Amino acid sequence: MSEKSALMGTGGSGKVVSVEGSAAEYQVCCFKAPCLSKVPVIRSAFRVKTEEEKGTFSSSIAVLLSMLGSVVGTGNIWRFPRIVANHSSGGGALVFLIVWFCFLWLWSMPIILIEYGIGRFTKKSTVESFNKLLGPSYRFLGAFQGFVGFCLGSYYSVLVGWCAYYLLMSVIQELPETKADSDIVWNYMQDSSWPILCHFLAIFASALSVSRGVSTIEPVNKVIVPVLLLIVVICFYWAIFLDHADKGIVHMFSPEWNSISDPQLWLDAISQNAWDTGAGLGTFLTYATFMRREQGAVKLGSMTPFLNNIVSLMCGILIFSTVFAVQTAEGFSKDAIVDTLRFTGGEGNTGLTFIWMPLLFNKFDGAGRFMAIMFFLCLTFAGLSSLISLMEMPIHILTDFGIRRIPATVLVGVAMFSLGVVSAVDTKVLVNQDSVWAYAMILSGVFLLFLVMRYGPLKFRRNLYNNYGIGDWPLPIIWVIIVVLIAPIEGVGLIIWWIVETIVNNPGDWWQVTDTSLLVTLAEWTFLLLVAIGLNWWIKPLVIHPPDNPITRKILGFFFKLTSMPKLDFDDSSVPTDYTPPASPPVVYGTLAKNSKPVKHDAGSFQLHGEDNEKDRLVKDSFVISDVEL
Repeated sequence: MSEKSALMGTGGSGKVVSVEGSAAEYQVCCFKAPCLSKVPVIRSAFRVKTEEEKGTFSSSIAVLLSMLGSVVGTGNIWRFPRIVANHSSGGGALVFLIVWFCFLWLWSMPIILIEYGIGRFTKKSTVESFNKLLGPSYRFLGAFQGFVGFCLGSYYSVLVGWCAYYLLMSVIQELPETKADSDIVWNYMQDSSWPILCHFLAIFASALSVSRGVSTIEPVNKVIVPVLLLIVVICFYWAIFLDHADKGIVHMFSPEWNSISDPQLWLDAISQNAWDTGAGLGTFLTYATFMRREQGAVKLGSMTPFLNNIVSLMCGILIFSTVFAVQTAEGFSKDAIVDTLRFTGGEGNTGLTFIWMPLLFNKFDGAGRFMAIMFFLCLTFAGLSSLISLMEMPIHILTDFGIRRIPATVLVGVAMFSLGVVSAVDTKVLVNQDSVWAYAMILSGVFLLFLVMRYGPLKFRRNLYNNYGIGDWPLPIIWVIIVVLIAPIEGVGLIIWWIVETIVNNPGDWWQVTDTSLLVTLAEWTFLLLVAIGLNWWIKPLVIHPPDNPITRKILGFFFKLTSMPKLDFDDSSVPTDYTPPASPPVVYGTLAKNSKPVKHDAGSFQLHGEDNEKDRLVKDSFVISDVEL
């Protein structure tokens, strides 16, 4: 008897109404099963795991703080001010800020809503989400997302290591009093082995957190994120009231309208907004797999990027105010101060925040050192929470393919450390990685837009949101218009514009092998796409159907305990097309385990696998057998 016929009853089909299990057998009660009312499915030791045991966020606040923790960090305090500074020459940076803010509504927020909906609905990683919604031929698009997140995490951990280094220096040394003193601290770090050591510690700490499960993220973020936001608000308030700080704010919000025709400004604006919010990266999709139906994806998906961009704007004002206040008092001209903003800290002005924040804290009188310690402590932990989400994404992909969490964590951790060492040694490589993978997030966002259009935008809106969420805002029709008409033109058009303008304006440079050249960027994208396409054709999720022979079961059981966590798949060919799921039945997970106690749990319809149509869109209100461990 096949698994499907064993489940549904010989020749029958129906809705699972209850589940019973013991150390002897696992049974399912079905209707429309003419031969059997209770059918033994698998003779083994099972236990039923509830959704909470499987791992979900405890509340909507926990989801919001965890999502903010995954994006609020070095992207706001380190990257945003330096990107704004790069576009602040001449009259100011207002044009960049306007374009950046528009992309929040026309790019980042719609993309993030796609991620929230997919993750909450499929409960799968990026690779298997594309498989579940579009079919196995499209797994490579999710794999590219995973690769981008992995590469970004490899150099991001170096930034987290810098934060940890400055935390240590704030504890053991006095704060610098002048920019020359601050430059000495920065240059010493770059010329020493500290970046490699701190990079390793960041990877190690994140790997420990992920290896214990994502449930550790919630309590950590409930403490870290509010404290970090409080310190940012205090620093912001202090900075804007410094003498001459108003000059920095005026410059930041002054327009240089000629820059609006610069494609690099538009590309930096959209990539920075994506980098800021995590749009298109896949971390929201991964975290959303731990959301429940009643945790509103529209509400949270709208609030998260908006709050994150408010934090970025505050950090930009904070840095501009500090630099102008300090250097105006030292007699520098406006042009000299702008050059300081644009070129401080080596390649890509990577050291801007780390050089100027200690100088700001030195202005805090007696509380400055304490504030510096608290700031870099919270920035370190905020960076770690973001790094955890970046590490969880490839680990989630590997566990979907049958690899156990601990081996997957070790594999991802070692690979991330190895790739990131080059960025820790040479900031030119870090600038290259930051440029390549920030722009690649736009391409990842385009892939998510393709998924929605291939699946059907109205169908996506109906099945994954409006007919699925409980107590959530409805996903407005304007989202469909943006996803179908506006966002694809933004993503594809900007990439093409950037390529054409770069070739036309730099005919002798774009093909050179440099850290930010067009050739290097396209080469790295192409390489990862080819790898993803190659993997698409020969790697499939590990599907195990336990054999009847007890000796074979024991041998396989020992093997999979050591290496993997296989799962059972069933198709949906016998599911009635007119079935309507109950309003909010519980989700039940069945996992093989020794000496499990007898259990009984009500459930909704059986979890379906197969072609994408109305009858198999019964996820989350379904009975699920997954993560089966022999």
